Amino acid sequence: MKIAVTGKGGSGKSTVSGALARQLARLGHDVVAIDADPNPNLGISLGVDRELVESMRPILNSLLDAGHTHNDPTPPADALLADYGVDAPDGVRLVATGKIERPSGSCLCCGSHNTTRQFFGELPAEDRVVLADLEAGLNDLIWAAPGPDDVVLAVTEGSAKSVEIARRACSLAEEMGVKRIIGIANRTISDDDVARISQELGVEMHTIPEDPAIEKADEQGVAAFDANPSSPAMMAVGALASRLRPSPGP
Repeated sequence: MKIAVTGKGGSGKSTVSGALARQLARLGHDVVAIDADPNPNLGISLGVDRELVESMRPILNSLLDAGHTHNDPTPPADALLADYGVDAPDGVRLVATGKIERPSGSCLCCGSHNTTRQFFGELPAEDRVVLADLEAGLNDLIWAAPGPDDVVLAVTEGSAKSVEIARRACSLAEEMGVKRIIGIANRTISDDDVARISQELGVEMHTIPEDPAIEKADEQGVAAFDANPSSPAMMAVGALASRLRPSPGP
């Protein structure tokens, strides 16, 4: 199963992605987590040591350093995962596709988007979960090109701007043929909040409540899942993992 997580910056997208990847891994799944953001934060949300996150080599720059050009065939996705991925807690494998390290004569922005598309599209997912924490906004969702068998999670908090980005993401995913689109009402404080967001998005919904434990974890620079795995928000993410859990293979 492949999951694309999208939403406005500040919606809690990376926090949800990291905790969800950990929860799915604890349910017994092989999980690959893709950080597609040029300013990567998924590693911290997964509980990876900050120094290791900073040392991660993004796929595009690594290939360019090795002499790869746009005219060369891209190595298989599993080979890229083995070469450039790092191990995160609970057996999750983390890889960065969006990080841009320095200027180049080629368009690294388009290149990083294209790397996300190729990696997300080509990495086999029959016996594992591939979860992509996309760049904030809608461009990366278009580049990732999720298909009918994939899942799109549109994360939003309660602000009108955040809800509007999530609404557009849901509409775009529907146009792309995605059959399962779930709106994530994050940091909600009332049933009225949930009802309003649900009405705006018009898709299957899941609610994650406002939780002081998340803010405390952010202040400490640690994964919310490690800081307090039984907090209300983390329990809600666990329930989401159970809803998404793929059927076991043969």
